[in-house]
Amino acid sequence: MQVYKGLDIITNKVTAEERAQCTHHMIGFVDPLVKSYTVVDFRNKALDRNKLPIIVGGTNYYIESLLWRVLVDSGDSGDGADGGQNRKMELEKLGGEELYKRLMEVDPKMASMLHPNDKRKIARSLQIHKDTGVPHSHWLEEQRQGGDGLGGPLRYPDPCIFWLHADMEGESGTIV
Repeated sequence: MQVYKGLDIITNKVTAEERAQCTHHMIGFVDPLVKSYTVVDFRNKALDRNKLPIIVGGTNYYIESLLWRVLVDSGDSGDGADGGQNRKMELEKLGGEELYKRLMEVDPKMASMLHPNDKRKIARSLQIHKDTGVPHSHWLEEQRQGGDGLGGPLRYPDPCIFWLHADMEGESGTIV
């Protein structure tokens, strides 16, 4: 969420003073009205500099896109009239029951992993199948092979990962 411009308070962005002490990248550069910004866009921009990223906070899906090679990217940016993102948006306009039925036909294994009302994820799975000709579940299985058991093959050798867990039952602010 911190990639979006103007959402400083609700995304708890670092202050200008904090940014002056240490260079930060990829903060506040996407217009919040843009609907087509995806985790693939994020990953591509973050990796564009060919430098080892230091990631502080964020959504697991976005962090995972940098640490592991687990994203399905058909190479279609979605910019064209018939781009992948446009296809996904068209699919999301359909009813959940119709989408789920279509996914059951082309990828019953993936359909069994998704809730029938999760139109966004079902549409993404259908888009991947349409763009690549391969079921989404097959891509996920292939990507996780040969990895360390966490999420597939790591992008960087010997990463250092600190994961903090908050004790939601105990005192507020307690880190376990």
